Amino acid sequence: MSLLPTSTQLKLALVAGLALLATACTHAADSENDPWEPFNRGMYRLNYVIDGLVLKPITQVYRGVMPEQGQTMVHHFVDNLQEPITFGNSVLQADPENSFVTLWRFLLNSTIGIGGLFDVATAVGLENRTTDFGQTLALYGVESGPYLFLPILGPSGARDGIGRVADAFMHPAMYVDSTGASVALWTVTVVDTRSQYYNIIEDINKSSLDPYVTFRSGYTQHRASEIKKARAARSCAWERAKAQ
Repeated sequence: MSLLPTSTQLKLALVAGLALLATACTHAADSENDPWEPFNRGMYRLNYVIDGLVLKPITQVYRGVMPEQGQTMVHHFVDNLQEPITFGNSVLQADPENSFVTLWRFLLNSTIGIGGLFDVATAVGLENRTTDFGQTLALYGVESGPYLFLPILGPSGARDGIGRVADAFMHPAMYVDSTGASVALWTVTVVDTRSQYYNIIEDINKSSLDPYVTFRSGYTQHRASEIKKARAARSCAWERAKAQ
């Protein structure tokens, strides 16, 4: 296996495809941090069309033909693929406890759990805090930057946009020699994530007077909560280290 994955440009394009989920799986900043709102709204509408033409129909078929237990196994598999991202960022965040638990989760679920289809780690009490490079940058004082929504890339600030690229290079799909296998891994990840948020997406699109604002305001709250948890976890880790 080479140091860099084959067909890297294609794989990065597939990484960007994950952000189609952003139309509902993530939410973004308040109006005071949305100076480019007219542009962002246009991009949001375009992304809404792309989602409606591609992701939503595929997800509907998936949910219709895949038994519930099968969907659970796929979700465990996708979660297991994210563990290297959590492990790498836990190390960068100086959180040894989360690093240790995440490493063992990945090892147990990848082996005894048959590639992550079964969440053996949780069953034996190994539960971690998922994290990403955007949170890592936040812990080191990097501001989120103004809200920006782009088709395919979805909502983020400058910080989280950089974080997504860094996280992509920690994902196992980037280091699969077969381009077809890599495409399959990204596709499974996209469909599973879209399926997890399917009902929330439908409810907001049907009931919200302005879905764009609903999604936008929620993202800031969601990200702030995740970063708060990361800061608290790192603080606790340092306190435990000092106590020893």
